[in-house]
Amino acid sequence: MKLSYRCESCKKENYIKTKSNTRLELQMELSKDEVKEKCKNCGHTNTKHINRLHAEQNYYIILLGVLIAAVITILMWDFGFISTLTATIPIYFWMGEQKKASAFNSTMIRRK
Repeated sequence: MKLSYRCESCKKENYIKTKSNTRLELQMELSKDEVKEKCKNCGHTNTKHINRLHAEQNYYIILLGVLIAAVITILMWDFGFISTLTATIPIYFWMGEQKKASAFNSTMIRRK
């Protein structure tokens, strides 16, 4: 999961990688209500409240699930086991990412 925000100066999307699954965990990780990030496009320093961040799926993790499914399919091909179970591996990764992003976006913290 990656968090996105729009730069105030150039209006481009910027991304923050985090291990926090909810806004409350992010607040506890940062120990404050605001995130200070520098825009990767124009260099402008943005201060965003945690509620202004939006979670999106990390497609590299879904791609990892596709690669794992391909490797398992190749290994099982020699044994004669071709099944639809290997097709469910990327779907499992995709659903996990979607669930994490939805959980983050559905909660808000109280502004002080």
